[in-house]
Amino acid sequence: MAIIGFSRSAKMGVSAIVGLGNKCDIDEDDLLIFFEQDPNTKVIAQHCEDLKDGRAFAEVAKRVSKKKPVIVLKAGRTSAGAKAASSHTGALAGNDKIYDDVFRQSGVIRAKSLRDLLDFARGVPMLPTPKGENVVIITGAGGSGVLLSDACVDNKLTLMPMPEDLDKSFRKFIPPFGAAGNPVDITGGEPPQTYKNTVLLGLSDPRIHSLILGYWHTIITPPMVFAKLVVDARDEMRAKGIEKPIVASLAGDVQVEEASEYLYQHGIPAYAYSTEIPVAVLGAKYQWARGAGLL
Repeated sequence: MAIIGFSRSAKMGVSAIVGLGNKCDIDEDDLLIFFEQDPNTKVIAQHCEDLKDGRAFAEVAKRVSKKKPVIVLKAGRTSAGAKAASSHTGALAGNDKIYDDVFRQSGVIRAKSLRDLLDFARGVPMLPTPKGENVVIITGAGGSGVLLSDACVDNKLTLMPMPEDLDKSFRKFIPPFGAAGNPVDITGGEPPQTYKNTVLLGLSDPRIHSLILGYWHTIITPPMVFAKLVVDARDEMRAKGIEKPIVASLAGDVQVEEASEYLYQHGIPAYAYSTEIPVAVLGAKYQWARGAGLL
């Protein structure tokens, strides 16, 4: 029901929902094999309390995850959760460290929560595959930049050390009391063109592989103005054959909700009131790309 509700709300397509019950016949690896070949499925998301055959799952997942992202929400990762799983379905939750290692070695993206599972399923297939590890944050507020930096570390993303020449290029667009480096802090009082100029620079420089945008609500650059200029900048660079992952965090009054949805509907994962979720989605994309041998 959560999948149905989220997919309707988020306008996310769902090719199938399968409940495995007690797995007396069909289990997880059977379904991975099926959906690996399903042309309507771009990503496979799974919630499980245990794996019927861990070795078989690992072997199949390692192959499938190279073609399509496989996301798993493993319940019962704590002793309390494992006890509840045992009383719920008789599942033997097992040592969570083993599950963690199996998922990582198989190229599986592990979701920590139901919300992560849903957000990764929606956002990961939408993002283009990054061509390298260098991530740059562009933000309209220093506080946002700090939180986004923390989230990058949490999600094993690499904040690019800013080269001197690129630092000078960014400084041409931001006020003297702003901060280049990484994060690039354009400050809160800047007009829309400053956002667009810095985003275009971030997309055009081949040393930068992904962008994280931090928007703070201002009268000078309202939320929908920000959203539309980001899409315009992305489209401008796409027309030149340049495409990179972009995610955005928007904070402000309720208008940021509409702006976030506009960005998402135009292929840019964006979240109102969160610095953690957009970075986690980008981190999940990177995790998949590394596991698939694309980085």
